[in-house]
Amino acid sequence: MLYKILGKNEYEDFLSDLISKNEVIGPKKKDGAYSDFVAIKDPKEIDTDYQKTTLSPAKKILFPSTEDLVAFKISDTIEAEGIVEYEQKVLLGINAWDINGMNFLDRFFTTDFIDENYLAKRKALTVIGTDSVPTENNFAHHMNSEYAIEGFDLYFSDLGDRFFVRAATEKGNRLIEDFPRFLDTSEDDFKEFNRYMEDYRAKFKLNINMKNFIDNFESIYDKEQLWQKLAEKCYSCGSCNLTCPTCFCFNVKDDINLDLKTGQKLREWDSCMIPEYGLVAGDHNFRPDKENRLKQRYKCKLITFKQKYGKNSCVGCGRCIEACLAKINIAEDINTIMKEVSI
Repeated sequence: MLYKILGKNEYEDFLSDLISKNEVIGPKKKDGAYSDFVAIKDPKEIDTDYQKTTLSPAKKILFPSTEDLVAFKISDTIEAEGIVEYEQKVLLGINAWDINGMNFLDRFFTTDFIDENYLAKRKALTVIGTDSVPTENNFAHHMNSEYAIEGFDLYFSDLGDRFFVRAATEKGNRLIEDFPRFLDTSEDDFKEFNRYMEDYRAKFKLNINMKNFIDNFESIYDKEQLWQKLAEKCYSCGSCNLTCPTCFCFNVKDDINLDLKTGQKLREWDSCMIPEYGLVAGDHNFRPDKENRLKQRYKCKLITFKQKYGKNSCVGCGRCIEACLAKINIAEDINTIMKEVSI
């Protein structure tokens, strides 16, 4: 890791230089409450104080909601050609929990099977992170996601009159070399950064109890009345999955063109909370009940990948809480599960 300091005035020049040389995707104010990550043409467009985005910017870029995988042509034979589309981009202003969400997707799409579409986009992406103020529904600090140690090229933390900058890759080092106004860090800079992180972590107000959660979850796994209560208001709409930065479920389908001779095989986001997701041939459904689907979602987010990768697939961003039409709150449900065991 390389550590540097960049003054506030120099930071604005750094952004201008970056935008002039690259396609930059960054946070821009969308309305009074939300921002969106879009193409940035002017540093003044960047909303550095954003709190809420509906979707994770990394997931939008690396794992888009709809993506062509294969182009095919039907004649006497069937000709098929893989489609891998990517562009060099800079993702600017992504926060720590969304970087950690991206790190999970990196692991998922390159472990059991190498997803060439995802990997090509990932290699072409330069990631520049920055801290953002957590919302009232954010519990990233309990998921160890409020701080990123990998997955970015540069990361900026605001010390007031200057930025404390961490470079985690050779690509990040080159960005610093190409803009010679970065300064070396001093011992006082590190001390102030430590104080900054203490103050930053104090901004997370939502508390959950994850102590011994895996064992306690298994102990209430078969309590049907509890799961019926937790899922009682669920509309099975899938909003929680679609806004989650780490949900990866997708459906693959064929899209035939009007000539009936050519078409594309594409994938699109899917949701394990939708009843049709578990439907298979013979009209059998592996998870016909919403309480079973909610239980599986919580197990996927909080247990399955903790056991497989050593990290939860939930980063505590709180988007599912804000998106849920029925006001189902994963943080409250975690605490409810823990209370159920302690009674």
